[in-house]
Amino acid sequence: MAPARLIRTGWLNRRLLIELVRRDVRVRFAGARVGLLWSLLNPLVQLISYGAIFLYFYAAPRTTSHAELIGSLFCGLWPWWAFQEAVTRGTSALVEQASLLRRLPVPPELCVTASVTASFFLQMIGFAIFLLASLLLGFAAANATWLLLPGIALLGWALSLGLALALAPINLMVRDTAYIVAAAMTIWFFASPVLYTVAALSPAVARLADLNPMAGLIGLYRYAVLGANPPSLLGLTALASRGSFLCPKAKPRS
Repeated sequence: MAPARLIRTGWLNRRLLIELVRRDVRVRFAGARVGLLWSLLNPLVQLISYGAIFLYFYAAPRTTSHAELIGSLFCGLWPWWAFQEAVTRGTSALVEQASLLRRLPVPPELCVTASVTASFFLQMIGFAIFLLASLLLGFAAANATWLLLPGIALLGWALSLGLALALAPINLMVRDTAYIVAAAMTIWFFASPVLYTVAALSPAVARLADLNPMAGLIGLYRYAVLGANPPSLLGLTALASRGSFLCPKAKPRS
């Protein structure tokens, strides 16, 4: 689906879209005692775990301080979690909302958009809370590049939505797609500079890594938050070119 048409559909059905996002969040945490807190606790536990591994078991270079290492991991892991959860849940959105789509004339792309938006929004809340905590504890210093973060987050949302819109109709016809996506995400995680930086790679491997759109996205987060070098032009081009929206029309099957 063309971006302009998707935006127009979302705007004309904005109240329905907001309600679908709310419904997605309510259903996801139904029955949980701490509710939304789980969306923050699980990423935090993983961040602490990876931090401990690199700080105490697999020693980081002596030139890298603890704060720099945790900051680099934070800027890699949280955008990745937002992307992974948004894509995996968006891929299954049409299957999960099949009964709703059969009963009501809801544009299918709205269900995918709502699922992606809910997942991405929850993770970005965690990102903002951790960033604020780092600022208050003195682990990070606010600077003008932080103003770029909303735009960078929007790029990540667009990348996630574009991929989910392309995969959701396929998953509707071939239910194995969701499992393939989950497995592919594991490979994509280690192929992305989440636990490392592109600068640490050899020039040849770095050029190959720059073709990964997540390299450009994570590089932008590290540039905005940590003041690291911005991603290469190739990385930015890969990120921009893969943010297009594709949503083949498909009707939910019974």
